[in-house]
Amino acid sequence: MDKFAGEGIVIRQYLGHYYVSDGSGEVDCAISSKLRKQLEYPEANPGSRRRRVQSVRRVRVVDPVAIGDRVRFDTAAGNTGLIREVLPRRNKISRRASGTSGREQILAANIDQVLPVFSVDEPPPDWDLLDRMLAIAEWQEVQAIICLNKNDLPYRDGDREWAENYERIGYRVVYTSAVTDMGKETFRSLLQDRISLFVGPSGVGKSTLLNWLQPGLRLRTAEISQTTGEGRHTTTHLELVRLSGGGLVGDIPGVKEFYLWHIKPEDIPGLFREFRPFLEQCRFRDCSHVHEPACAVKDAVEAGEIDRRRYTSYLRLREKP
Repeated sequence: MDKFAGEGIVIRQYLGHYYVSDGSGEVDCAISSKLRKQLEYPEANPGSRRRRVQSVRRVRVVDPVAIGDRVRFDTAAGNTGLIREVLPRRNKISRRASGTSGREQILAANIDQVLPVFSVDEPPPDWDLLDRMLAIAEWQEVQAIICLNKNDLPYRDGDREWAENYERIGYRVVYTSAVTDMGKETFRSLLQDRISLFVGPSGVGKSTLLNWLQPGLRLRTAEISQTTGEGRHTTTHLELVRLSGGGLVGDIPGVKEFYLWHIKPEDIPGLFREFRPFLEQCRFRDCSHVHEPACAVKDAVEAGEIDRRRYTSYLRLREKP
């Protein structure tokens, strides 16, 4: 590192440009070619549940630098720079990239909390997709807070009860509406002075929520497609939006799928909070909780102690992580 080197946090990523905030402004950076070859990064807390992920070598990633990364960079003329090093991450939210490449896509790093955002309707909530997002948050030991948006619309059959079940499990659920201002101050306080990541399908109102909290942002929003009933992509890049009241919020394009990255099937039961009290009570230590007799998890489902829909979601997740 020379005397011109700086250090900061990546707040925006767009078309090969990485905008780094160093406390005094933003620097438009490219990344060193060495980073594209060095595809393994040290993770904090080696004694945590993430140890297996750390041992993987030559992992292929879509992009080796993510929003939220703390980086070291060299400066150049015209407020530009070159990222030389990614500092150790304390966590990351990533998924297996779409398609057949089998690469890791890191959505954000070094966040304090992840907020899966779903809508009451238009589009209706995809509970299995939510369970995948919660599983990744559990794997990385990142707090997850569920946001159920568009509460000005009527609930579909069973959806209110399913939302309340997440509260019984132990997740915090915040109910919002930019139309009626439901939950506005509660939601604002949850984001204050934290680094948060919004994840969810297109059309659920992630950008609308940010505009609602801070109207001057003027983030692009779009209506639901009348043909497919699904949301249209309006966010085209990854960005940490700075809130005037304090805090950063990761605003990323909507996702339709969320495949787990490098999590083995035997790890998945522990990612369902309500399963944990029963995992040591099964007859077999390597119980998959799918077909074995004397399975405490399956018994808990039959007794109503574990929600049957969540158990079915677990089966799907285990079959196709």
